[in-house]
Order: sequence, then C-alpha cells, then structure tokens
Amino acid sequence: MLGKLFVAGLALMAAGAINVAQAQDLVPIGTEAIDTSNDGTLAIDVSKAPGAFRAVRVKNKGATNVDVQRVQITYSDGSVHNEDRQIDMRKGERSREIAPGTADKFIDKVIVTWKGTTGKGALQVLGLQTREGRKLERPKGPATGDLSAETDTGKPAPGDGKAPIADGNDVMFGYQNVGFGIDRDVIKVGGEIGKFDRVRLRVLGNDVHLNTLKIIYMDGSEQALAVNADIRANTRTSWIEIQGDKFVREIQMSYRSKPNFKGQARIEVTGQYAPDWLGPNGEGKKFNAGWVLLGAQTAGFTGFDKDTITVGKNEGGFTKLRIVAKDRAITLREVRVVFQEGADEVFTMRERIDPGNPYGPLEFKGGRLAIKEIQAKYRSRFDLAKGLKNLFEGTPAVVEVWGQH
Repeated sequence: MLGKLFVAGLALMAAGAINVAQAQDLVPIGTEAIDTSNDGTLAIDVSKAPGAFRAVRVKNKGATNVDVQRVQITYSDGSVHNEDRQIDMRKGERSREIAPGTADKFIDKVIVTWKGTTGKGALQVLGLQTREGRKLERPKGPATGDLSAETDTGKPAPGDGKAPIADGNDVMFGYQNVGFGIDRDVIKVGGEIGKFDRVRLRVLGNDVHLNTLKIIYMDGSEQALAVNADIRANTRTSWIEIQGDKFVREIQMSYRSKPNFKGQARIEVTGQYAPDWLGPNGEGKKFNAGWVLLGAQTAGFTGFDKDTITVGKNEGGFTKLRIVAKDRAITLREVRVVFQEGADEVFTMRERIDPGNPYGPLEFKGGRLAIKEIQAKYRSRFDLAKGLKNLFEGTPAVVEVWGQH
C-alpha cells in the first residue's frame, strides 16, 4: 500500500513539474481604438511584442459591445490562421483561445473584422506565452512596417535581409501612377475580375512611403492592410492576406512618393486567386462570359518587349486565349503559350490592338491544356497626333491575357 502511495506521489510531482514547465501567461501584446458604429476591419501590429506565443485572445477594452466576425493571425513565417466565427464581447470580456497550438510562434499582426453596432471602443490582443516562448528572439530582419521584400528581378532587395519570394503564380489586376508630395489614390478594380486570397504590391520608377492601404469589397465592407510601409523602387512587397470569398471593388492608398527627376512612381497590385477560381469547374467561368484573366503586364514604348506573363495557378482545361489592351493601343507581334506538358504553341501576327477591342480568340490545336506561362512580344503604340515632343508621354499600355475553357 505504501509503495503504491509513493508511486502515486512521484506521478503527481512529475505532473506538477510538467505543468510548471508548460505554464502559460496571458500577456498584453497590442491595443487599438476602433469605431464600432460601422462595419470595419483593423490590423493590429504585434510584431514588437517580445517572445513567441502558443495562442491569442481578443479582449474588449472599450465601453460598448463588440461583435467580432473574423480574426486573422499572420505569423512571421508567412503562415496564416483564420478564425471565422462570431465573438460577441461585452465590456471587459475576452474571447476563448484562438489558434491554440503546441509550438511557440512569432506573430506579426492580428486582423480583426467586426459588425457595426454603436459608439467607439478598443480591442486588446493577449498572447499566451510559455516560459520558453518568452526567451525566444525573432530572427534578425527588417521592421514589419517595411514591406519591401524583393527586387523586380526576383532577387532579394539589397540589404533588406529577407529571402527571395517565389513568383507564386500571381496575376496583376490593378495599377495606378502616383505623383509628388503627400497624396491619395484609388486603384479601381470593380466588376467581377476575380477573387483573391492574398495580394502584394509592385512599385516601379520611384520610392513610395505608404501611409495607409485599404481594401474595399463589392459588398461595401472594408479591410485595412498596411500602415507606414516603405516600398523601394522596383521591388515587390511581401504577401498580404485578404478575404478570398469576396470581389474587390477598389484599393484606396494614402502615400508619400520621393520626388526625383523621374517625376512619379507606378504602383501595381497582383494577387493569387482563391482555390479553384481558374479550374475547369471553378467559379471564374461563371463570370465575364466564361473568360478568366490569366495574367497581365505593362508594355514599354521602345522596341518590342519580350515579356513572360505570369499565369495564375490552373489545373488546365483552357482551349483559347484573347488579348486585351488597356489605356493605350499596342502592336502585337507574337504569343507563345508554354503548357505544363507538351510542346509550346506559337501564334505570330503583326496586329494593332486598341483599348476596348480584344484580339482573338487564339485557339489551341492540342485541345484543353494546363498553361504554365505566356511569352509575348508587343509594344505600346506612339501617339503621333501629339507630335514628336509628346511621342512618349502618357500612360503605357497594359496587356491582359484572358483564357476560356
């Protein structure tokens, strides 16, 4: 009997030691004021919080009720957790654990979406932290506010300390030229061009300091994505997660460009489609008369650009293409379609394509095939009516490639 009690006592002591080793403290890691009089989304930057965490909780620190609809956690390794459930919190209440796990992870930001009620409030993010997690230090690298991730050549931007980001089959679906000083602009998307799980920005020609970035969805809901981000010329930002179940109406930007002799910068937005958008039975074929945007690129003025147009990840089933010019006419010389399997198919022509007048269709001889990439030769056409002095002025053309199953 005494032996059994002794063994039980040792077991209890061991369990107690384990519990002490794995004890978790609830640590405040970020607080932001919110306006709950309307539906809204807020990104709370918690990248400066010391240590790593096992989970988070959200607490209502305001004087009014908060009806949270979604919590998204972005980790430093690029992974994301989405908590899609209603969390109705009165003053002082907090949620149960969100994204509980057995590993200590560094958290970059927590994005909270709420349903409008009344008044102003505040949300606090609490992190569950073990003794071991408290001791961990983040890998050395740039501040979270600096979204600049890679040069346009696909190599890391000089001195930014980040690894290269693969192209990831992203598709350009919006762009805007920006000027001097402090300004605001809108990248119009509209329509039903596609649903994207994540986006990133590409900046050309000049450095840009992005003050605010906001996604406006077709249903009127909003999502704040970035604040005070420095983006160098000819770089792309890291990925930004968005709501892939909604169409984007526009992207609002508040920025400050760095004036120099180039005069302005160009901001392009690219995205990765939500799963199955491009699939043979995907949602994309329900819109735009069955045509889906496969990729896009800006055309130069001098000579014929030979560009590789990144195509969104697809499972095949495409039988034809058409080419669309936006903002300016182009001269198209060649389109080479590189398939996932089998020989390339090359279409040669010398055609003027005006905005609003698509060229095609270009039908594949091999039937329904998965596309790896599209290589094309084209250039923006000169506006001779403006004379030699204004030959190169104006917005360059954007070349879009659309596919149909």
